[in-house]
Amino acid sequence: MSKPNHPHSIKTILTFAIAFVSISFTLLISAILYSQFSSTIRENATVSTREIVRQVNANLNYYTNDILTIAGYARDLSKQTNELSRTEIERRLSSIVDSRQDIVCLLLFDLEGNVLLSTTDAPRRDATEIAKQTWFTRALGGEGNFYFTGPHVQQLFTSSYPWVITYSQQISYTNEEGELSQGLLLIDMNFRTVSELSQSAKLGATGYVYFIDNNGKIVYHPYQQLINSNLFNEDLDSAQEYIFGTFTNTFEGRQRLVIIDTVNNARWRIVGVAFMDELMAGLDQYTTVMLIVLGFCIVITIILARTVSAYISRPIRELDRLMNSVERGDFSAPPTVGGNQEVAALSQTFAVMVKRIRELMDDIVTSQEMKRKFELDALQAKINPHFLYNTLDSVVWMAEQNDTEGVITMITALAKLFRISISKGRDIITLAEELEHVRNYLIIQQIRYQDKFEFSITMEEGMENLPTIKLIIQPIVENAIYHGIKYLQEMGHIDIKVFKRKPGAVVIEVRDNGVGMDEQKLATILSFDGYHPKGVGIGVRNVHQRIQLYYGSDYGLELSSELDVGTLVRLVIPEQSPIQPIKVVQS
Repeated sequence: MSKPNHPHSIKTILTFAIAFVSISFTLLISAILYSQFSSTIRENATVSTREIVRQVNANLNYYTNDILTIAGYARDLSKQTNELSRTEIERRLSSIVDSRQDIVCLLLFDLEGNVLLSTTDAPRRDATEIAKQTWFTRALGGEGNFYFTGPHVQQLFTSSYPWVITYSQQISYTNEEGELSQGLLLIDMNFRTVSELSQSAKLGATGYVYFIDNNGKIVYHPYQQLINSNLFNEDLDSAQEYIFGTFTNTFEGRQRLVIIDTVNNARWRIVGVAFMDELMAGLDQYTTVMLIVLGFCIVITIILARTVSAYISRPIRELDRLMNSVERGDFSAPPTVGGNQEVAALSQTFAVMVKRIRELMDDIVTSQEMKRKFELDALQAKINPHFLYNTLDSVVWMAEQNDTEGVITMITALAKLFRISISKGRDIITLAEELEHVRNYLIIQQIRYQDKFEFSITMEEGMENLPTIKLIIQPIVENAIYHGIKYLQEMGHIDIKVFKRKPGAVVIEVRDNGVGMDEQKLATILSFDGYHPKGVGIGVRNVHQRIQLYYGSDYGLELSSELDVGTLVRLVIPEQSPIQPIKVVQS
């Protein structure tokens, strides 16, 4: 046997279709935007980094040009020794050095290392030692040849060892005989100046700029001390491959953007190193924001898809719900559904059918209710005269016995009994009035049976004006007297209690100590099926039917009984808003 097929609902199909199309489009747009934004960020980061490196190069070129200008001025002064004294030339050069914090000293040597001009009086090393130093030897080779050293400890003086960058150049000067000779000009600059130019360049959080010479050796590096201590490594091999340009590589686990530019005058190369994870940090933030927005869009898309699909499928589901409701027997709501034309037409056809069924059912219910009312009225009419006859017989008997007080008591109780029974034609009275009716009935029966039983009536405070249908306790009490207490040899007891049962139910409890009933008789009464030859259960069934007719099948009677112990009957009615008691004008 094949399993039944359970196709997906229209709402589910529409939800998946709308969500799939919308989410696919959103993902496609997001991917395009991410690609464009990533490319833009990378390009902007490269341009920005390259511009910073170029700015450092421009500043360094400007500075070296300034040094070359000073060197040219010193070179011109050196050729005027026949016009100016040595002291005047040194004074002019010293004024330049004193006005510049970045220049340590300026000296002119002959080619053997002897000092010709100097801006400082500090003791110097021997000429032979000076002539062997790198900055001296590298500048030799022809007039105009100049050389910039890397940062080094100057070995020129015997009393101080400044950390400098040296500019040296072979120049012509006028000797004491007035002839041109070759000499070597030296300008020592503070290393701090170059350091500040490099440190001012910010390439992200941890990026940096360093200088190398044309041999690939480091001229300046911000982590020079760490490099010397083997605590930091630099990728000099990759930098050697480029004179200038831009490339990316991965070194020690981090992807780097490397930009190389050449310093013209010093013949150094500037290497700018920026780390891609820092440059692309904006992309990470953008990615986070995009994922949040994308997630929000997906959620909104799903909600909108469900809303739209629900709107489209709601008429069909509503019609299905109404059909199921009618199938369960609920004809209360008119089965009309709006929506598209097809569903509306189907709904109208179904509504006409249900309306016709409801009319037929109402006709049947009305006829049955009228039939039951006629039966109950006939039963009440049958019971009331019988009780009246017996009561009047008792009154006649007491009158013959000259029991005036008993006659007055019985007639008064009978008048109150019938006054509440009539109750101006109302079917609903207060609990206080219903209990007063039962009390008068019990007074009459107590006199008739010559005090064969006693009774008590109690009610919780505040329940006096709660409504109830009338004449529902008296038939239960009557049944207790005629079929329970009547056959007792000892004193009978009837206890009536009224209290609330949560939630929202009122319980009227009638307990007697009569002969009780066996399980078979009790089952017959509880099922309300059949008729006892002696009339047992007529009043009980009457009350139960009236309660259920007024209040529904959730309310009615609850019975329990035990032979030779007694019977307990609980009448359960709903708790409703209080009403005003009936005012009876005394004639």
